[in-house]
Amino acid sequence: MGELHIGLLSIGVLVVAGVFFYNKWQERRYQREAEAAFASRHEDVLMRSGGEGPHAEWQGSGRVEPMLASAGPAPEEPKQTLSEFVDFIVPIETPEEVPGASMLDAAGAALEQCPRSVHLEGFDEARSSWELIDPDRSYSKMRAGLQLVDRRGSADEEELALFGAAIEGAAASLGVLATVPDPGPALARAKDLDRFCGEIDIRIAVHVVNDRIPFPGAQLSALATAAGFELDEPEGKFRRRDDAGRVVCTLANFEPIPFKIDSLEALSTHAVTLELDVPRAPRGAFAQFRESAERLAKQLNARIVDDNREPVGSGAFDAIGAQLQAVHRSMEARGIAPGGALALRLFS
Repeated sequence: MGELHIGLLSIGVLVVAGVFFYNKWQERRYQREAEAAFASRHEDVLMRSGGEGPHAEWQGSGRVEPMLASAGPAPEEPKQTLSEFVDFIVPIETPEEVPGASMLDAAGAALEQCPRSVHLEGFDEARSSWELIDPDRSYSKMRAGLQLVDRRGSADEEELALFGAAIEGAAASLGVLATVPDPGPALARAKDLDRFCGEIDIRIAVHVVNDRIPFPGAQLSALATAAGFELDEPEGKFRRRDDAGRVVCTLANFEPIPFKIDSLEALSTHAVTLELDVPRAPRGAFAQFRESAERLAKQLNARIVDDNREPVGSGAFDAIGAQLQAVHRSMEARGIAPGGALALRLFS
């Protein structure tokens, strides 16, 4: 075969691979389903939509309890949570110090109908930095922030108006002033951020399968534990975490029977599913995800396949890994560390 033929063949392979991953990227926009029903999430091949998704129809009650988080007792290293990038922030100025507990109580009552995550921060004069409001401290400068984007989509004008009015009312009840900024820039920022999050909100799933011999639940549990997974019984899945406690990947029963401690001995299944939540997983998670799949397949004398029962070999893993590098670079270009605090907030 001449150099020309080899070159043409290489180009053809690249084109086919490019079309495949482009189609996968596009399909994710239309294939979002609720996370609770594992059996219903067999829609995509390797690449899956993440969560309910920024543009999906919300299937819950439509309300999420506002997170009026405080720093708790005696925090060692208070950290700023609010971000101009992610939150619609309302500053609160006080002529004299106001107890943090009073602000939390007033805001909690005012924000009872707020459908999104809210955080309250106070300015620590000694450290010259913001911290989550400590109910045992007092502050002369505070601020409240409404999270603009999560997996349900972006906040709209009505939500920002409701939040602004609630904070104004809470501040007024304490004799202080909350100044609600123009929501226009925040709404534009939310729309752009939601679009970006929709493009990278991807999950990768593979199945470890043996059609002839089922896997005993006790064996799966032992192998999963040896590989660093821990059973999250409420979710019915095993989770593998890194040294910082961040979830790397999950291991679930392919069949619609969750893993439970009291039923593992009697359980058997022909397939398990490994899943990686791309934006919520830290860098390096894909290598551990791949290692877990290949290790389980070897130990269980099983095959690694996608949702269409097609084999997933080293070439496919390599190609997906390259795609994820591009996703991570695009996240970091916006100041969102994969698996970091902002990523966990945006993709919740």
